[in-house]
Amino acid sequence: MKDYYQILGVPPSATLADIKIAYRKLAHTCHPDKNPSDTYAAARFNLIKEAYDTLTRPELKAQYLQERWLSQSMGAPVEKTATTPPQILKAVLAAHQQLIHYDEYRVDKKGLYETLLALIAPSGIEILNQFNQQDINREVVKWMTHSLFLLYPQDQLQMLVQLKKVSAPPESKVLIANKEAALRRTIRFNRYKPFLILGLIILLCIIIAYSL
Repeated sequence: MKDYYQILGVPPSATLADIKIAYRKLAHTCHPDKNPSDTYAAARFNLIKEAYDTLTRPELKAQYLQERWLSQSMGAPVEKTATTPPQILKAVLAAHQQLIHYDEYRVDKKGLYETLLALIAPSGIEILNQFNQQDINREVVKWMTHSLFLLYPQDQLQMLVQLKKVSAPPESKVLIANKEAALRRTIRFNRYKPFLILGLIILLCIIIAYSL
């Protein structure tokens, strides 16, 4: 879920006055009237206003804090604040650069799954589709697809379901479809792998028995 405190640049212990001061400073910089041709600034302003409205209304704040606590208690990561497609792509590329140095046999696959899933959270997909910058969306899909190699096949499939929601060029859809087909073949093979191994063991035993 979104970290409204981080969006406003204040700690969770911030008072109402602190929140109002932070909002006024950010709104002054990002307000659409001051950036009439900057669509990124408009998106940033909307996110700042969303955070401010939530943290300054008691009923909304109480609900948000409850959901935030529940999310953290379940180990779900708080979404990083990416408000533009380039920021999302930058986060995806940074994650990929880290992953290529991980040890496949020592990595926390479930924790990694949650981390990658946060990169293409619903809010991020909404931003990508809102601006609909096809070149950036294509790169996000490509590098996210390339970043799934350490995950369990079933978790990779779940990630692909999210990537399908991104408005991207046809070649991105083909990339996802090919990856999905390969994963399903892997899953089928893993399902029958124990029986294949058992069959080979039995065959070897028969061959050894007849050779004695």
